[in-house]
Amino acid sequence: MATIDQVQPQKLYRYRSLKKFERELEALEESYIFCAAYDTLNDPMEGVFRSSKVFRESDNYRGTRRAIVNNKTQIGMSSFSEVHDHELMWAHYADQYGGICIAYSFAKLLDHLGENVSFVRMYYNEMVPIVRHSRQEPIDVAKMVLSYKNYRWLYEREWRMFSSQGKANYSDKSCVTRVYLGSRILSDSRKKIIRAMNSLDIETHDMKIEKYSIAFEPCS
Repeated sequence: MATIDQVQPQKLYRYRSLKKFERELEALEESYIFCAAYDTLNDPMEGVFRSSKVFRESDNYRGTRRAIVNNKTQIGMSSFSEVHDHELMWAHYADQYGGICIAYSFAKLLDHLGENVSFVRMYYNEMVPIVRHSRQEPIDVAKMVLSYKNYRWLYEREWRMFSSQGKANYSDKSCVTRVYLGSRILSDSRKKIIRAMNSLDIETHDMKIEKYSIAFEPCS
């Protein structure tokens, strides 16, 4: 039987706005990742799916479809990227370069998050996902549906974390390896982040704009 080999990135990154500064700082200090419901995310097409003819004609189609939708609404999700230096990501998700990007060790997250947590690399397509039969568990179908996005989001290079809604705690602070500071971060926020990360023994790096590219160097 053939198998699927998937390369696992060493790092995963979360771009964060600091408009709710205390909440973001708390998540770093208390070692958790917040998982939200899919309908609170910025893409209104999240969770859309079609049913195949075979599925529509199966026994208890309506009940099974309802179970998939119910499971979909109960799943918590958090989004990561494979890259930390993507200009559009900084603009869209880190408050137009006024936020931060948090680097995580993927291997350590896998070791120190709960057993109810799973990760998937997002699949990008022009067509919405199709549920073809009712033999799978509704929770597994719901996760499959939430692992698809329109191909126009491909630049995000997203990995998605599934868990219960709310706080997903990781038991080792070293899961966070570095925090990158945007070039437009406010001076007071910068000082607070650096001070807090120093107490957690986490490196902070400042962004430097070099013509049409960005680079990072350790905070002085």
